[in-house]
Amino acid sequence: MKKTIFVILAVGIVLLTGNGCGRPQLVWIVEDRFVEAWETALIGSPFEGTQIIPSEEAAMRRNWYGYRIGLSPGDRTDEGLITVYRELSRSRQHEESLALALDPWLVFRRFTSVPLSREQAENGPGGSGLIYMAGNDEAATRAWTAQLLQESPGVFPSDEELWDQTGERIFVGNRFQQGARTFSWGEIWPHLLGEEATVWVYAPLSRIRELPGFQTNSLEADIFPGRTGWNQFGFQAEILWAAPYGSEKNREKLADTEAWLTGAPLQSRIADILGWLAAHPEALPFNPVSGNARIIWLTGSYVWEVQVSQ
Repeated sequence: MKKTIFVILAVGIVLLTGNGCGRPQLVWIVEDRFVEAWETALIGSPFEGTQIIPSEEAAMRRNWYGYRIGLSPGDRTDEGLITVYRELSRSRQHEESLALALDPWLVFRRFTSVPLSREQAENGPGGSGLIYMAGNDEAATRAWTAQLLQESPGVFPSDEELWDQTGERIFVGNRFQQGARTFSWGEIWPHLLGEEATVWVYAPLSRIRELPGFQTNSLEADIFPGRTGWNQFGFQAEILWAAPYGSEKNREKLADTEAWLTGAPLQSRIADILGWLAAHPEALPFNPVSGNARIIWLTGSYVWEVQVSQ
């Protein structure tokens, strides 16, 4: 009889623990594309050795608490094509979610070239230079489309048909280089880095940071030119968020974790691992062109994300 009771109790304990009723445990739920980077970021930190669960494999347990690391600030799902975050560079936070790093889209040029004008962006540069476009990347097409459809600072239309039509029309005429629709990023860089012509490329910072430093030290970055009369400016970016989760009681244990996440050392480290820009204002830029991006981030009025279909 005693043996039977012992077996029942042992099975009960196993079942309770397996269903997440055991001791509270700090766990990182990390979007799959960032798992390797987050493993590297934890090395040598106070949280080295804490468990990382890829988000696609995460079956949430009640005793888990911590942060979700990824491109979504929490469980919220935005139905629109654009999500705008105003004053994000000041707060570095959206509701409870913390902005760790960002990958801003900027117009890159050699420092000897003049910035791209709005007239050139809308109608083509004519004989004064060339705008190169990686047209085989849907993200590049969406980024250009968003800029041309922005009605006023941070305001975009929601008509998906208008987005699709505009995305097709941007390749009509002489705005971009010949054959732009099929160009890859790799085909563009020799033209940007060469010295035979004035070239502008609208791209994410991470694409530039993939290139050798000795080549990119001659580059500068600008915001995409806004319309005449706009007194605010923003830019598009991917943002890496840390969104807290867990019971209210367990979240009280996250003070030290939050302090670490919001500090310049961690944000600089994860930005350098990804080739992005740290959200923290005191994080030193990786190179001169990242310094341009940092100034834009710290002085911008808003940041937006564009949804790209899979």
